[in-house]
Amino acid sequence: MANKILLEVHEAKPSFEENYLPPVAFNLKVRAGDCVIIEARDLEVASALADLCTGMVLLREGSVHFKGLDWFALKEPRLSALRGNIGRVFQRSGWMDMYSIAINILLPSLHHTNIDEEKLADQAMVLCHRFGLPGLPMDTPREATVIDLARAACVRALLGKPDLLILEYPAEGSSAELMSPLLEMLNTAQNRGVGILCFTRQLSLWDDYKERVTQWMRLQEKGLTSIRLG
Repeated sequence: MANKILLEVHEAKPSFEENYLPPVAFNLKVRAGDCVIIEARDLEVASALADLCTGMVLLREGSVHFKGLDWFALKEPRLSALRGNIGRVFQRSGWMDMYSIAINILLPSLHHTNIDEEKLADQAMVLCHRFGLPGLPMDTPREATVIDLARAACVRALLGKPDLLILEYPAEGSSAELMSPLLEMLNTAQNRGVGILCFTRQLSLWDDYKERVTQWMRLQEKGLTSIRLG
């Protein structure tokens, strides 16, 4: 449904135990079909905010709702099922080195959803080809190139057709050849009502996509603020 709020962070203050987020109130809304770009220079703070949006940071005040549900009011297995509606590109780690990249790509969707394994593998193959991979990579993450890991991370995030994408620096540090298929896939996702939250250190990377960006924000010590591009 158009304009439906997918993610709502309301006056959310992280607990005192949180090491990276500043002790301020965070407010953020991502609606179906939105694309929110957040300029964030501090990588650790960006990841912590992404964690907050997925209900992984304890709060001392405020709330975080996804699809109308309060993360902290849920228990397993409903909690995992709800997280299955989010695709995420992690800026670092997120890979299990003892398994192949193919298993790393498939495992989150197999864990969080009930999608048939064969159908999931077929969908992953299609995404791999669109991002320039010859197929599901059987190498381990430590054997892969940086660009192929970036491609695989995008495939993993998009697999299973999630309702919300949280992308931590998805194309930075990679060759320009990744940006074109990424923007194409994001455009397709937005058209079917997916909400997109993307962190970047370089706003100019998104110049070719600015007509589809609904909000530009900046993450600093004082929290999240809206910005206007000239």
